Amino acid sequence: MNYKVRNMNYKGLKVLLFDGYGRQIPTLLKQLHELGCEITTVNDSKLDIGYTSRFPKRKILIRGCREEIGDVRKYVENALQNNEFDIYFPVLERSTDLMLTLKEEHKLGNAKLICAPRAAFEKAYDKQRTMEICMKIGVPCPVTKSDDETLDDYLKKAQFPLACKPRKGSGGAGFKRIDSREQLYKYIEEGVIKIEEYVIQEFIPQSDYQYGVYIMMDGDSKPIYTIPVQTCRWFPIDGGPGCFVRTINRNDIKNYAEKLMSELGWKSFGHISFIMDPRDHTPKLMEINGRIPAGIKMCDYAGVHPVKTMLDLFYGESLKPIDYPIPEGLCMRYSHTDVMWFLKSPNRFKAHPFWFDFRKNRDYIFSWRDPIPFFSYAIEHVLTYRRDMKNRKH
Repeated sequence: MNYKVRNMNYKGLKVLLFDGYGRQIPTLLKQLHELGCEITTVNDSKLDIGYTSRFPKRKILIRGCREEIGDVRKYVENALQNNEFDIYFPVLERSTDLMLTLKEEHKLGNAKLICAPRAAFEKAYDKQRTMEICMKIGVPCPVTKSDDETLDDYLKKAQFPLACKPRKGSGGAGFKRIDSREQLYKYIEEGVIKIEEYVIQEFIPQSDYQYGVYIMMDGDSKPIYTIPVQTCRWFPIDGGPGCFVRTINRNDIKNYAEKLMSELGWKSFGHISFIMDPRDHTPKLMEINGRIPAGIKMCDYAGVHPVKTMLDLFYGESLKPIDYPIPEGLCMRYSHTDVMWFLKSPNRFKAHPFWFDFRKNRDYIFSWRDPIPFFSYAIEHVLTYRRDMKNRKH
């Protein structure tokens, strides 16, 4: 049931893979390795997945690159001048923005850049613009304050609680639940919330499932494949990234995702997040991920070869849509936080699917072919656990 791999040969092509600390990296490394590419990773720490993995040929260490992109830019500009790489593969938003900037400065030469176009990327990265597009084209989303609307006018029609989150960001960092007008104005006065930098919208109770869609769009912004998944558990338990997802047949969510990405003019791989509103049982869009998500491994599990498809797209190979359904019930577990969910959740023995059911399960990071990154990632995040939880505190 695999996607038909075309004959384009990528063996020996030199790839620079960014953001070696991300959960996405194991799958990207595995697939690039299987294609015969020579991989160099950019890493912040010797504990990063991109550093501890057996697949990269070279491992570049740039301390502090998670927070500051300047030294990465210097390295990349030097690599471009020396024609060191055939393919540049950014993963997270900051590296994607950097590479799009270098492309606009006409510094890429003949090298291929694997990411969505600038215009689509910026609309997706800015949650405010995403919500306004959704409201325009009829994709359900939370009632959101628009840029041309005053706060007082919005509050006249809004009901508390509200959700406030950075226009640009991911993973729940900076999210605030606002329960009263007084609390909102207090946060604004103290500078915790800056109106011009935050999305203000109705709060959707996180008491039902969340949903996501992994989608590949061709050069004409038409879908090649669309894989809806149900997020069954997340951590922190009061709202955070998913730690257990499974494939599910939801044509409504699939159609919303395809409509939105087509409107954006998206090309390449993308991920869209929805939350089920328990008040009206409507899936409402939360965000588009401008980055490559960790869930790209689900696509590999489902047999659609996402990295090969992305390279085919940017090397001008024709792509044929997949016209068969993805099997339901394929499960992906982020074991590091799923264990935390089990320890913290009062519903640990009532989870559905059952927490101890490991049928059709795969882990986002672990692989028997490359096991060390699972453990280095665990050590790295034990050391940063308190800081990460503070950033996600609501």
